[in-house]
Amino acid sequence: MRGDRRPPRHNPGAFRTGHAALLYAALTVALAYPLARHAADSVLSVNADTDFFLWALSWDTYAFTHHPFSIFDANIFSPQPRTLAYSENLIGSGIFAAPILWLTDNPVLAMNLVALLSCLLCGIGAYVLARRVGVGSPAAVLSGVIFAFAPPRFLRLDQLFLTTIAWVPFGLAYLHTYLDEGNRFDLRMAVFFLTLQALTSGHGAVFLALAAAALVGYRVVLGEPLALKRRVGDFGAGGALLLAPVVLIGLTYARVQADMGSKRALADWLIVGPTDLLASPTYVHSLLLARLFPDAQINQNAGAYLFPGYLPLLLATLALLPRAPAMSSASGHSNRWTRAALAAEIAFLASTLIAVLVSVRGPLRLKLGTIVFFSARAPSRAWFAAAMCAAVRVGISRQAPFAVVPRAIGVVNRFRGWLATRRQDATTFYVLLVLLSVGLAIGPPLGLWRFVYWLPGFNFIRAPSRFILLAVLGLSVLAGAGFERASRRLATSTRLVVAAIVAALLVAEFAVPLDPTPYRVTIPPADRWLERQPTPFTIAEVPVLRPDPRRASEFEKRQAEYMLHSMAHWQKTVHGWSGLQPPLHLDLYERLTRFPDEDSLRSLTQFRVDYVVVHTDLYPPGEWARVERRIEAFQGALELRYADAAGRVYALRRAREP
Repeated sequence: MRGDRRPPRHNPGAFRTGHAALLYAALTVALAYPLARHAADSVLSVNADTDFFLWALSWDTYAFTHHPFSIFDANIFSPQPRTLAYSENLIGSGIFAAPILWLTDNPVLAMNLVALLSCLLCGIGAYVLARRVGVGSPAAVLSGVIFAFAPPRFLRLDQLFLTTIAWVPFGLAYLHTYLDEGNRFDLRMAVFFLTLQALTSGHGAVFLALAAAALVGYRVVLGEPLALKRRVGDFGAGGALLLAPVVLIGLTYARVQADMGSKRALADWLIVGPTDLLASPTYVHSLLLARLFPDAQINQNAGAYLFPGYLPLLLATLALLPRAPAMSSASGHSNRWTRAALAAEIAFLASTLIAVLVSVRGPLRLKLGTIVFFSARAPSRAWFAAAMCAAVRVGISRQAPFAVVPRAIGVVNRFRGWLATRRQDATTFYVLLVLLSVGLAIGPPLGLWRFVYWLPGFNFIRAPSRFILLAVLGLSVLAGAGFERASRRLATSTRLVVAAIVAALLVAEFAVPLDPTPYRVTIPPADRWLERQPTPFTIAEVPVLRPDPRRASEFEKRQAEYMLHSMAHWQKTVHGWSGLQPPLHLDLYERLTRFPDEDSLRSLTQFRVDYVVVHTDLYPPGEWARVERRIEAFQGALELRYADAAGRVYALRRAREP
């Protein structure tokens, strides 16, 4: 697998990028069924995360046309600033969602199409990356199939910020090309894809930055000239402008973390167990687990599905098989004498060293427990062995002359050639990238996470197991290289047929049951009424649930639903659910569980709330009557402005006092 030149632009009989894209689009529809059929009115998960994604895409779309330069000042958690940076901002995904929202006003459809599009783009990205590092087009198609549809990534369709990591392989592809050819355009394209990935997924930006740094470090360690002055010149003002959004986004998130005091300690991360590396709910893997490990309950107890599949692992293993060296019989005969001479010289030096040590320090013994690996007691024996090695070396001096200096130069030159070859062979790099990613994914106490969790960017990632996504990308490239190596002797037509069979087997292995749930964003009439009121204003909604860890999912879902309600008018709301929760707002929600009373109304005034939306249909049976009586006792503070069978809107009079 070479990275020293771009793949040929035209290869008759081979797949082109357009053909690969059509294949990935068809596979997306097939493997995502029935979600692909019901993309307008169903979701894979009904929870606060899903509501957040729906709100975030809609907020980004709204902000694009209303206040693009203050897009991070979202309308949730009023009056806090920069609240979009409390979690993934999804701005890059919003670019694709915006036309869908403008045409259909259906956030569920927009979210699902963005998620499904990520499969297509991930497939194309892995295909392009594999081609850029020298993999043939049929094998590169398999790389795309693996990265797009392997369970660790495909099953993240309901986690929008993790499924949309397609710009990682594109960025790596252009970085490979820049390092091989030195064209500044390729460097700037790599920076462009880093910026696009940062706008789309902060997790993906960390993956791309880590992989890019590892690639540059790998090449430099193996002798690539750093050429810092030339690299900076190639980056130039154009690269700086392309990277500027990443810097601005990073500063925004850093400021939010500092303001919220949210830097995590090592114990705060969600850690999965090593057995999760064997977990996957695909039909094939579930059947095999039930047959081979009926009592293990691997899938049932899994915190994450991290197993990439049997065929990807098998194909990647083929990439590690050594190449058979080609040599003539004469050179082979000469090399045998050279190797024999080298062995004799090494044995002479080792025997001499042992003889000196035993003569000076006495007997030597190396052992592990009761097992003795090496023992040297009498220095005479070591000196005798050294003499015998010297005699052997002298005896073959006619077949392998001593020529120390030329041989040393030859060794150095061969080592330099080996380094150059290894730099251009991406197989070793992607093996190391997979190992690094898996080492980060498995978390403490076995993995590498405890050494890097505090670094900028890494501290943003809540679950280190997500690094398995980067491992899957590396595995997909290795699998393509493995197929390339195994099929290199086949005719072109035969290779295409075999690649089609392997692709079909991959699809069969990756097939997984999807069970979408019907879901629509329904905004109550009371919130719709607010859309027609003079702006700006701030709202609160009740009832709220107590922020109790024992009912965390219910509390989060209620807060996320109130975020969706605010999409009717996009005015400020004190509600929100995100990766960060402001302590002042958690205290407010606790007080609002007793709404209305003096304490809750005082808090609403302090938060400068103008309207309180009361959802009478959300109260438990019998509770609304008691709340209504309390409201009547505070008529001086609450003025009824709107009422229907399911809700009411009250103006908070004291919120308007100077």
